Amino acid sequence: MNAMTRISRRTLLGAGGVAAAALAGCSSPGGGGGGSKAMTFLNDSDIKDDPFGKAVEAFQQASGISVEVQPVPSDYDTKFRTVLSGGKPPDLIKINDDYVRGMSGTGALLDLKPFIERDKLDTSHFPDDLYNFPVQADGRHTAWVIAHSPRLFYYNVDLFREAGVDLPPTEWSSDGWTWDDFLTTAKALTVPGERFGALVYLDTGYEQTWAINNGSPTGIFSADGKSFTLSEPAAAEALQWATDLTCTEKVQPAWGDLQSTNADLQLFTQGKLAMFYSQFSTLPYLLQNVKDFTFDVAPPPAGPKDQRTESSVVTYAIPAKAENPDAAWELLKFLTSEEGGTFFVEGNMWLSMDDRPLAKLAEPPAHVNLFVEAVDHSTLPNQTSNTLGARQIYRPLLDEVYNCNAKAADVLAGTKARVDESLAQQG
Repeated sequence: MNAMTRISRRTLLGAGGVAAAALAGCSSPGGGGGGSKAMTFLNDSDIKDDPFGKAVEAFQQASGISVEVQPVPSDYDTKFRTVLSGGKPPDLIKINDDYVRGMSGTGALLDLKPFIERDKLDTSHFPDDLYNFPVQADGRHTAWVIAHSPRLFYYNVDLFREAGVDLPPTEWSSDGWTWDDFLTTAKALTVPGERFGALVYLDTGYEQTWAINNGSPTGIFSADGKSFTLSEPAAAEALQWATDLTCTEKVQPAWGDLQSTNADLQLFTQGKLAMFYSQFSTLPYLLQNVKDFTFDVAPPPAGPKDQRTESSVVTYAIPAKAENPDAAWELLKFLTSEEGGTFFVEGNMWLSMDDRPLAKLAEPPAHVNLFVEAVDHSTLPNQTSNTLGARQIYRPLLDEVYNCNAKAADVLAGTKARVDESLAQQG
């Protein structure tokens, strides 16, 4: 479907609707902006030429609502906090999923629950954990997940065959694909001075994934968001295992060699890296830049206790002071409808919240459907009131671990008190 295609009124009403008739007949739970034909939208990038932009264009064509996108390509976190605290914020904002609980605590985000109940929104095609992710302890639904980007291992099929190594599983299975199997495979694929067998620790999503798979009950943060549980033995051991791929086993690139933009992608496309852990949203880059080999995807290897992966959650919110909350809500509904989600899936940008467009995922890679299977094997970090503050403390300190100058258990235990103190603050 191209960006200018007009979507039928009947289809839109069936999905929760963006048609003008639906807008005109509803009062605004947000207390203003009912029936507005214009809205503003703060985003961390320009969406003009990507699948997101095409979805927004289709929404405008179908609804008659004009959307002014305000891109902020640098220092977005500072900008969105500034506009939220101002007297006239945009009607819709991109919000890092890590910040939803903290910003909800300030009262800056509009509760979407009255909209959901008013429209009797059918969410039966949404993954429950992702739909409920922004729900606060008091029941407020303060943000909206429009899509998600699961993580898998991308691997160079040709290098596996050249090394005579069995390919990873083509379904979500631990058969022949445990941490020990993964290490054995990485060693067989590594050629000193020529290529590395694997890359795990560059994508920060590995923290939660590896900790849970090694038996940590909660991963990075406790269930109540008040304690830094990445410092506990099972979690710290998991991070050390991933780091030792570099420091001990020599099958993973050195941390210092990975700090330039897209270093992992360049190593992979140049045939200097056999497999790496990354999001679904990496796929367009690989489809464009892999020229002379076949690549595929596989689930993360099973740890001693589990075989899960983390999805990046694409989250938006309506500020409590928004002038046009109804228009913003209509856009959110469209983006998570079957029609809206189709743009994300067909453009290989993200996986849709509505599961029906996922049938349109197309090869390559041959086992792209593993991204869909990942939904049933996901883990999400517990929310806190100050995730940003916590990560600004512990992640820079992990550089010493990744540079092979310290042990994960020592660094994480040494910083726990500071991180716990930050979690007690409002982010």
